Amino acid sequence: MGDLARSALYDTERGSDSCGVGFIVRKDVKQAHELLRLVDEALCAVPHRGGMSSQGIGDGAGVAIDLSVALYRKLTGLGGLEARRFGVLNYFLPTDNDRHNQAEDVVEAVFETHGLRQVLVCDVPTQPNVLNTAARALQYPIRQRIFLPSDDTIRTDDFETAINAALLFLEERIYSDNALYGLYPLSFSSRTQVLKGRLNSHELVPYFSDLTDADHAIHSVFFHTRFSTNTDPNPMMAQPFRRMAHNGELNTDKKNRLSELAIARARGRVLAQPPGQSDSCHFDQTLQSRIADDGFDLVDAVVAMMPPAWENDNTLNQSVRGMLAYFSLFEEKNDGPAALIFGDGDVVGARLDRLGLRPLRTEETNDYLCVMSEAGQIAFQPHDVLRRGRIEAGGILYWDHREGRAFDTADTLARIAAKRDYTTKLAQSQVIIEDLVAGSETIEKTDYAGGLSNHQRYVAYAKNQESFKFLMDPMPHTGSEKVSAMGYGMSINALSNQEGGVSRYSSQRFAQVTNPPLDSIREADGMTLRVALGAKPNITTSSHRQIVIPSPVLCAQQFGVLRAQQVAPVASFSAVYEPVYDSADKHAACLETAIEALCDKVKRCATEHGGIAIISDSDISTDRAALPMAIAVSAVN
Repeated sequence: MGDLARSALYDTERGSDSCGVGFIVRKDVKQAHELLRLVDEALCAVPHRGGMSSQGIGDGAGVAIDLSVALYRKLTGLGGLEARRFGVLNYFLPTDNDRHNQAEDVVEAVFETHGLRQVLVCDVPTQPNVLNTAARALQYPIRQRIFLPSDDTIRTDDFETAINAALLFLEERIYSDNALYGLYPLSFSSRTQVLKGRLNSHELVPYFSDLTDADHAIHSVFFHTRFSTNTDPNPMMAQPFRRMAHNGELNTDKKNRLSELAIARARGRVLAQPPGQSDSCHFDQTLQSRIADDGFDLVDAVVAMMPPAWENDNTLNQSVRGMLAYFSLFEEKNDGPAALIFGDGDVVGARLDRLGLRPLRTEETNDYLCVMSEAGQIAFQPHDVLRRGRIEAGGILYWDHREGRAFDTADTLARIAAKRDYTTKLAQSQVIIEDLVAGSETIEKTDYAGGLSNHQRYVAYAKNQESFKFLMDPMPHTGSEKVSAMGYGMSINALSNQEGGVSRYSSQRFAQVTNPPLDSIREADGMTLRVALGAKPNITTSSHRQIVIPSPVLCAQQFGVLRAQQVAPVASFSAVYEPVYDSADKHAACLETAIEALCDKVKRCATEHGGIAIISDSDISTDRAALPMAIAVSAVN
């Protein structure tokens, strides 16, 4: 190491990043035990990517693998067992040992209700001696049930559909009962299984005895070693989940959860979520919904949920643009930083979000295709390597066992776009607001009739001279946002003699990695401010279309057109109330009542015809104050 490197504050030999993910797949689809030896090698190469407590307890590690026909023939004694004609349920038992019998009764009832024939119930064998004493005490036992379809003639796809229905029924039952805390289905499938725990990466394969059994032969595996930055380590939150493993954080997780809950309610369903569900676990649950409820296959769902930055990409053809535009109406996008590994037994692949802030390295030999967080995790001989590379921002690479080939980003987008006429579906589902403006008459500006002068209205909206001097005035003068030190002018509201409005009592919710704010002008290749208003096409049967606006900041002409248009139902709601000055308690009660009344009105409108709700506080006056918009909008949502 040179003198300059020695004197630097950053030591390149001590660099590390959070979480390690990857997949390895045999290109010939033949099941072989060698794959499990390779995944052990890959996991042992990245101990720095997994978190470890001072007692040497890992944050979590796991694998998702296809079901080994040879292994389960041996375990069940059924020599005629065939791939996709049997299933495996792996589940953690409750943390309270006294609840184990109750948990087993619940699982038994699910099997009986859904007509799944059990052939073997056993505990997944482990080697506790590979762990230290502290780590052994924190592992959850994994119970395994091997089963057959109710009818030997049932198609494999129908078998998997029945299993998914049983899984949803089981989740709804156990997540609503605190006594069953810890009962958690790791995997429930006729294609794949998941094994995981509070383990370090190098402990995983030695700990689960099945993974070192010479008869355990598989053709694909994806793996994860966890570095828990903003959630508590827990065996249930270790990864992989059933269809994916994730390195990074989903900055949009809160918004995505609200969207999924709304979709579930619109479909008359309850979304059962495990206690303490992480963003990754929620992503996996949404994947399941897109496949089971919306008819997507796994790759389509991954692309729809995590689209590339397509809107300003002129290299995409019209059919792909139409597909991604339609997905944007249908789907709330998941933004990272996120590196995603996914698989379902038919395909296994990797994807980066549109910003590409997580590493994914690729390597291919004659026999294997691999994608991992770091290059060189498996020591393939140089002469065996056909090519090396990486997944680009917004990119994807996956192997399809059914077709025996790999698909890169361009291949994937073209293949999905060719499945349906998305250009026609898009035209049936959206209208651009500029088209409405072009066909409308000039909208006259509505005069304010509340009786307050301009400066009084500014004060009513918590704007003062500082707001104009340091924030608003520089923007029209320079064409840019005022740049200042972080937190400038943002003293704590409760300790300031300048009331700044309710938003000053709150802080922005953002990821642990503290990404800098994005600039939609200078970073147009990675983002836009485009917004679609109205009911999503996947939760409505009406013929109404969504109205697409280029920015949430509307000019008077656009706003007037939005009020007057007939494309989507629209209703306006006043967000003002009469304050009570002589009693803080009465005023608080009055404010709560006004917010609840607003919510009831918007809910009634959404239930009756949906569409667009305009919530306005423009009609403030001497005796009517504006509802705090941050509270009003969040309460309505």
